Amino acid sequence: MPVPRTRKVQTSPPPAPLAAARIEAGELALGSRAALAVWVGTHRSQITRAARGQELGGEEGWRLAALAAVVTALLPVYEPGAVSGWLHGHNPHLNDRRPLDVLAQGDLASVMAAVQAAHTGVYA
Repeated sequence: MPVPRTRKVQTSPPPAPLAAARIEAGELALGSRAALAVWVGTHRSQITRAARGQELGGEEGWRLAALAAVVTALLPVYEPGAVSGWLHGHNPHLNDRRPLDVLAQGDLASVMAAVQAAHTGVYA
């Protein structure tokens, strides 16, 4: 008697819950998914996929993860509405550069040091 063949069903990987949280943090920082896509350096459709749980890879994924880490660190210090202003404002701890610009250049450590200074009340 022939044995029925079973077909392998190809499934997509399970959604990554942090991917959606990173998009939410990015929207808080930049105001919209479109602005987030421009800052990250990807197409808006990639941001939509990430919001649904698909991880964003490469340099773009690193930028998004770094931005989310900074936003998460800022929330205990500032109200959500003030986080964007802090990221867009010139910061004396960053030689009067904007945290978003420093972060875009890949210097997460300097931005986190500025966040720590804000948290502890240190003035430059």
